[in-house]
Amino acid sequence: MTPVTRRTVLQASASAVGIALVGCLESTADRLGGAEGDGTGELGSPTDRITVTANSQPYPEFEPQIVHVVPGGTVEWLVETGRHDVTAYHEDGHGPHRTPNGVETWGSRRLTGVGSSYERTFDQEGVYDYVDTQQVCTSHEIAGNIGRVVVGWPDPDPDAEPAMADPQPGLPSQAARAIELFNEKTRPVLEAGP
Repeated sequence: MTPVTRRTVLQASASAVGIALVGCLESTADRLGGAEGDGTGELGSPTDRITVTANSQPYPEFEPQIVHVVPGGTVEWLVETGRHDVTAYHEDGHGPHRTPNGVETWGSRRLTGVGSSYERTFDQEGVYDYVDTQQVCTSHEIAGNIGRVVVGWPDPDPDAEPAMADPQPGLPSQAARAIELFNEKTRPVLEAGP
């Protein structure tokens, strides 16, 4: 019988971790290369369902801020801390028009308490910007708590999407800066296509 030493335990642990990591990496690669809707939900890898968390500490934030779903895909917003809402940037609702043309305004009720959630299924391809309009200590919009949903592979000309325009005058500076960053990340992915 071989004596159990600290070195033996560490070697066995390292081997187990290595095997587990290989399994994780293979399943991620399989998902990225899989069928439509089998992606991760990250920009460039659309999925059929993803959850975005809403937090207030240390500041209001959606995570992830940009998600990518297939047409007919569903996004769930789930509150982890604080009070939030999810409201489309739409001229018939809140703020400037930053959703695909022909799409009606949409939004949640106030989401209060841990575990509160809102879901929306996105049928039309396009880029959808949204905002948290809650005001607690400060306006969540002023703090830059906005997000983006990319649905499918919209027109290969990103300029055809209202959300891909430069931030409109009158938006709070943090929200405008977030939109600029979203556009920098989204434009090359849309131009490259699937």
